[in-house]
Amino acid sequence: MQQAYGQHTVYSNLNLTIERGQRTVLVGPNGAGKSTLLKILGGLVGIRAGERLLGHNVSIGYFAQHRIGTLDARRTVLDEALADAGNIGEQTARTVLGSFLFRGDDVFKSVAVLSGGEKSRLALVKILLQPPNLLLLDELDHAPRHVSIDALIQALRQYEGTLVFISHDVHFIRSIASSVLHINAGHLTPYPGDYNYYLEKSQATSERDALVAPLDEGNDRIKQSALSNRKRGIREIRGDVRRDAERKQASATERRAREKTSQNWKPPF
Repeated sequence: MQQAYGQHTVYSNLNLTIERGQRTVLVGPNGAGKSTLLKILGGLVGIRAGERLLGHNVSIGYFAQHRIGTLDARRTVLDEALADAGNIGEQTARTVLGSFLFRGDDVFKSVAVLSGGEKSRLALVKILLQPPNLLLLDELDHAPRHVSIDALIQALRQYEGTLVFISHDVHFIRSIASSVLHINAGHLTPYPGDYNYYLEKSQATSERDALVAPLDEGNDRIKQSALSNRKRGIREIRGDVRRDAERKQASATERRAREKTSQNWKPPF
């Protein structure tokens, strides 16, 4: 798959499969193409070449700060939350709204008078009330600034679909991500483990630096570490083989000695 903006090529040979149930955080330098990848997954931007294929019955929800423009300013907060929520009842909606700081009479405020942060929270509530089975969250910690991060973590832990997101909140990432995808210069490097696994394999200098570390430096360290581990493993295997051979030789020598002694032994009568 190829993607470019004018003469600027973002991805020239993109090949990625998102497995059902994955909770993947996208990391890498600013401008590396993380948001572009989310938009490609969400079908929000066209691609120059290749195919974007969805699995059977996949429904997509995409959240970014600019999505607050889709809210209906004529409705109240509660009415807007319930607008696309299917059979969700008012009490359930108010409970979720309360978790995102819309409490008491706040739910009867007009959407038109909400601040940008409040609109971001409301847009996220709408997604969580009627969640898709593929949820894409772009720069989540930059949008709903006043939301309790723990309330958001609790809500997403109950989410049963597939999640791909961008965040700079290490606590949030540790709590949610089950895999990491490093992006830099159009190159994707998957890490099939949580953030601690990624930190260990990338040998990052700090957990925050690892969010924006360029691939080349990290990849060199990864290669060196992998080569070192491979060499150490080979040495250990060779050592085990040598010790096993020595044990077998010693056992054979001991057995022959016992057999010889048995042959020369005579009863004392």
